[in-house]
Amino acid sequence: GAGAEGVVRTGAEAARAAAAAASAGPYGPLSGQVMVAMKEACCDNIFRRGFARICEAMLLLEVNCEQEVMGKVYGVLGKRRAKVLDEGLRDGTSTFYIHSYLPLADSFSIAQDLREAASGHVSFHCAFSHWELSEDDPFQEASLTAEEIEELGDQPLPPNMARKLLDAIRKRKGLASDEKLVKDAEKQRNMTRMK
Repeated sequence: GAGAEGVVRTGAEAARAAAAAASAGPYGPLSGQVMVAMKEACCDNIFRRGFARICEAMLLLEVNCEQEVMGKVYGVLGKRRAKVLDEGLRDGTSTFYIHSYLPLADSFSIAQDLREAASGHVSFHCAFSHWELSEDDPFQEASLTAEEIEELGDQPLPPNMARKLLDAIRKRKGLASDEKLVKDAEKQRNMTRMK
């Protein structure tokens, strides 16, 4: 009978042993529930009306060029949404410098465009600078009030840079986007003649 007493546990001892086994994990017994609740709270807050914003990576771009091609360089930078910070003449040379912030999404193939525009008479250096929060709401249709919807009617929403960035990323990754394939589909024509 003495050996059997060591195996038998009371209800309180069994509960303590179960709690110790459950909390033996690195984050305790409720870690899964806390993570799920936190994920849901973050998603709810992100998609709350009018709060969604995109952070865009910005590069610091330093361009060196001659005065003859400065206008063409400014044209390339303007097409790519660059914000010019500073410009001037390098001391003791005839070379001008332009410091600007360039969005990373618009920086692809800028080397080729700058060299083509300046006929190769340009040099530049680019480095990551900071993250910039976009002021546009990428989901502006979700943040419209009933009055705004009634006022707009069937008109499309005005262009939105944050939405364009989001659609470009979705397209590049092969995900669904809101881009319409047919803009004005009043009449469809068949290539074959009706007989």
